[in-house]
Amino acid sequence: MSWDDMRYLLSVAQAGSLKGAARQLGVDKTTVSRRLRAMERSLGRAVVEVSGAELCLTEFGRSMHRHAEVMRDEMQSVNTLAEVGTDAQLGTVRLTAVPLVINRMLLPALPDLHATSQGLRLELISEARDLSLLRGEADIALRLARPTEGGQSVLTRRLGELEYAAYTAQGASADSRWVGYEPRMQYLSHAAAIEKAAKVDGACPVTVNDAETLFRLVCAGQGRTLLPRFIGDDDARLAEVPFAHGVLPKREVWLMVRKELRDLERVQVVVAWISRIFAGLSS
Repeated sequence: MSWDDMRYLLSVAQAGSLKGAARQLGVDKTTVSRRLRAMERSLGRAVVEVSGAELCLTEFGRSMHRHAEVMRDEMQSVNTLAEVGTDAQLGTVRLTAVPLVINRMLLPALPDLHATSQGLRLELISEARDLSLLRGEADIALRLARPTEGGQSVLTRRLGELEYAAYTAQGASADSRWVGYEPRMQYLSHAAAIEKAAKVDGACPVTVNDAETLFRLVCAGQGRTLLPRFIGDDDARLAEVPFAHGVLPKREVWLMVRKELRDLERVQVVVAWISRIFAGLSS
């Protein structure tokens, strides 16, 4: 089994489709399909399968994927050693979180990371849905709830809690209508609290499925909502307003790291940076 074969497996695992993998590798999707089929004939086992609209790894393919990642990391180390007279490169880390966390918490802290990690390439994957670490969609994830994915293959650590408060745009009425989430998201504690308040005070005719969109609506003077204090208190466009509908919600913040990557320097650098960002959260 050659490293070149493994590159195709890694790309399909990350992209979830032949087209996406082809785009990453700079080839056409027919080439990706042909190389995967050749790999399966060589191994005598299927490594990919169709699941709904996605192309996923089989159980055997996931086992192969872990070995492929080790090979990738070793190849990166070899390439670094070969770069005589140049600065050593840490490599790439893929970090995923919801858009609000990436845009309002991580991006402002990037200068600190750049100052202490020359040669690191950080891929920030902003997604409202939870990407799978087991399928190689990310190396590190931040979750706003206790993780249920991964078992012993994923390391988890509680970073703290996000305390919520009610905010509206500066100069806007403190009793403006509530802006909240679509009905499918009422399982979230803060979404349920907004819905409860809106039944009393009045709701905006617009609902969203993402906190970043909610944040932008409130900044634009479209109503009031619940946001993490970590974000609302730090934005001059927002003003805190009273919340008279029970106890304000809190959400746990969890860090997830793929176990086999925990000892890599680049992963340790990013984990330390994240820990510094969230050090001020209540425990």
